[in-house]
Amino acid sequence: MTAATSTSNGTAANGTVPTPASAAPAAAARQLVVCALGAEEYGVPIEQVREIVRYAEPRPVASELPWMLGVIGLRGRLVPVHDLAGRLQIAGDQATPAAPPASAKLVIVEQGGEPVGLLVDDVLEVRTVAAEQIEPVPSGSGEIARVGERLVLLLDACELGE
Repeated sequence: MTAATSTSNGTAANGTVPTPASAAPAAAARQLVVCALGAEEYGVPIEQVREIVRYAEPRPVASELPWMLGVIGLRGRLVPVHDLAGRLQIAGDQATPAAPPASAKLVIVEQGGEPVGLLVDDVLEVRTVAAEQIEPVPSGSGEIARVGERLVLLLDACELGE
């Protein structure tokens, strides 16, 4: 076993500066696509978003998923469209969902390697959030980002497909 030698300027013999064992890597900021559903805001990590397109009425198809609205054709592929409000069970007590607002968008994400469109009322912004702004949901699961006075619930596109 050989011991590491250091020079008088604090560098190791190989020219590197030793890192203290207690030094942790700095927490990275995260970029979020911030979407609106009614008065609430949700953030999807930008690396999970393929693209954002204007809402197009999907072609209804039979599905066991109650939040499945149908499919659209996008760049030669059939893409399922999910009602994000229905998936999150925040659609309210309406028997039939209201028509999407004129500002509605489809956030195309990856679920299991396949594209899926998430219907949202609007896409508000792409926001960089520092690690210090993100907190666990009290008495629940998931995370919330504090953006000024706003609270943005973070979503994981992979978990939405389960």
